[in-house]
Amino acid sequence: MALGLVVLQLGGGMRSSIWGLVLQAGPFAKGVLAVLLIMSVICWAVIWNRARLYGRVEKADRGFLAAFRRLSRNADFRLVCEQYPHSLLARVALVGLRGLEQHPIDAVGSAALRYEIVQRAMDRSASEETARLERSVGFLATTGSVSPFIGLLGTVWGVMAAFLNIGTQGSASLVVVAPGIAEALIATIAGLAAAIPAVVGYNHLLGRLRDFSGSTSSFATEFLDLRIGGGQ
Repeated sequence: MALGLVVLQLGGGMRSSIWGLVLQAGPFAKGVLAVLLIMSVICWAVIWNRARLYGRVEKADRGFLAAFRRLSRNADFRLVCEQYPHSLLARVALVGLRGLEQHPIDAVGSAALRYEIVQRAMDRSASEETARLERSVGFLATTGSVSPFIGLLGTVWGVMAAFLNIGTQGSASLVVVAPGIAEALIATIAGLAAAIPAVVGYNHLLGRLRDFSGSTSSFATEFLDLRIGGGQ
């Protein structure tokens, strides 16, 4: 228990000293920390927003796919699509249905050509929907790449200020050097704190986007095989 109290007291002192260094930092260092804070807040907002949206899309896709597979071969599934407005597969399926209606086999000439035309239309729709889901995700990659360098900029500036302080004071003692070095390292910590969640979030969301792309491609093939029979 006594050890725990000591650790808590040390941790509290460390937090207060770091906060004090932030408050006493120069305008440039505060500007760097402000930029990193804004980027970090935006990243967390993007991660939260996209994660919620992807969850809704995944749930709707599962429901639509189950309902679609229960329908008969040539059944009209427009009503099913309306029941799942967030489903990516439902939007792609509607594009495929419109393509079949706009390109009857009598006008196209062969089932294989009809299959190819509708498949291209569904692929374009899937790409557009995936691009819509990908909106703002690129900012995470930008933050993950740039934040460490912004933090490094603040670090170099702080180290430079520390050396200038040595020249002004005429002493290289720890009392003179430590505040400037500590202020510089805070910028590095802030840069890493902004970059790490951004990179993790970007990789996670990118993996889910790839899953969406794969599921739409598989569904397009399943849809056309069911409605046209593989273009035979």
